[in-house]
Amino acid sequence: MSSKPFGSHIPWAEPSWYSGRPTPYYKPSHFKLRDYVRKWAEENINDNVTAWEAAGKIPDDVYRQCADAGLILPLAAGNRIPREWANFPIAAGIKAEEWDGFHDFVLWDELFRGAPSISSAFVGLTVGAPPLKMYASQALQAKIMPGILSGRKRICLAITEPSAGSDVRNITTTADKTADGEYYIVNGEKKISGLNTLLQFC
Repeated sequence: MSSKPFGSHIPWAEPSWYSGRPTPYYKPSHFKLRDYVRKWAEENINDNVTAWEAAGKIPDDVYRQCADAGLILPLAAGNRIPREWANFPIAAGIKAEEWDGFHDFVLWDELFRGAPSISSAFVGLTVGAPPLKMYASQALQAKIMPGILSGRKRICLAITEPSAGSDVRNITTTADKTADGEYYIVNGEKKISGLNTLLQFC
C-alpha cells in the first residue's frame, strides 16, 4: 500500500514509509493512527515538555488525558490487545483485533517524536502491565486493570534489589503463601522502582 507523503521532507526526519512509497506492512489503520497520534501529541505534549522537564514532573492529568485519547491501553497491551480490555478507548478508534506490532511502532514513533523524555512516564506501565496480562487471574485483572487503563492508577514492576540489581536470576525476595492459601508474605528488599512515589500498584 502507498499513501501521500506525510510530515517533514527533510531526509531521515520521518520513518521511510511516510514518504509515500509502497509498503507491504502498513495498512489504512496504521496511517489513521499516525495522523491521530501526531495531531494529539502536537496539541497536548510537544509545547509543554520544556516546562515539565524544568518542573521535574509531568502533571497527573496528562496521564489521564492519554488514557482518554486511547493511548494508555495500547501502551499497556503491546502488540496484541486482549478482547476483555477492548472496552477502554483505543487510539484512532482502531479495533482491538486489528491492533498489531506495526501499530505499536507507529504509536511510539509519533507519541514521543518531539518529546522522547516523556516516555519515562510510561515505563512502569509498559513493564508492569504485561505480567498482569499474561499471568494474573481474570479476577485480579478485573480488580486492577480498570484503574490503570483509565489513567486513574499507575503500575510498575519491582525487580531491582541491592544485591542483584535487575538480574532476575539472582533476586532473593520471596513470596510465600500463607497456610490458609489466601495471602502471600513477601520477604526481601527492593532498592529502586522508577516513579514509585507516584504509583498505586507495584
